[in-house]
Amino acid sequence: MREKISFVWDIHYSCNFRCPFCWFNGKWAEMEKLNRYMPPEELEEHWRRIYNLYGESHIMITGGEPGLYPEFIGLIERLSSMHTVKITSQLSGDMYSFARRVDPERVVLDMNFHPMESKLEPFIRKVLVLKKHGFSGGVCYLAYPPQMDKIEYYREKFEENGIGFALAAFWGSYDGREYPMAYTDREREMIAPYIGDSDRIKYHLEGKKTRGKLCRAGYCYASIKADGTVTRCGPLSDKPMGNFFESDFRLLESPEPCVAELCPCDEYVWLVESDKGSVLS
Repeated sequence: MREKISFVWDIHYSCNFRCPFCWFNGKWAEMEKLNRYMPPEELEEHWRRIYNLYGESHIMITGGEPGLYPEFIGLIERLSSMHTVKITSQLSGDMYSFARRVDPERVVLDMNFHPMESKLEPFIRKVLVLKKHGFSGGVCYLAYPPQMDKIEYYREKFEENGIGFALAAFWGSYDGREYPMAYTDREREMIAPYIGDSDRIKYHLEGKKTRGKLCRAGYCYASIKADGTVTRCGPLSDKPMGNFFESDFRLLESPEPCVAELCPCDEYVWLVESDKGSVLS
């Protein structure tokens, strides 16, 4: 029997930050052409179709900055009545109204702190208001080379306010070197305790290859782009399996082998545990 399905949804490609490490740095104008804005009631109907097909699902909303999507809070109220929701946000939207209106039993937050664009004290105040209203979730900080020397400083600031702190490895180019492969042994030792379990260290920090491993991505999980294009996962963004906004969209009928080399976005969690060998030539 198929387990509870998860979707990651790039709700739109629009952001008021211009972080140099962003996947979309230098591409915002191009990516914004994919944005497809709909009123909350229309999006609700698309997600109701998913509910009717597969039951309650888990929607992980990212972007861009989700909080800037038109009528975002009302949309989350509608979606969370059918599905559980996780939102990745840098909290630049109206999080005070969000905290008052959204049900924390149905919605969790992955709060990203970007010191190049965000000030610490206002960010902490927003996190504390959200926690006071019952929202769970911690703060994630990117181990981007120019930010590495501030990891301990920010960890202490968040933890002294009772806020959980985690790191994400940087995937990209900096100073002519490709990360995460370019991290030094000392940097890896610094990052590893904040990364999580051993699988996340292997696949996210160390870049262990996934090609050939049987994977449930596309079967129990899928990635939705702003224009509705659906792919099995982020690394396979050039291999669409349908469009979410079409009434005939369906997930795969069974797990299939991974055809990506690497898994930078933690989608390795959908690998079939019992299959550790290659099933592709």
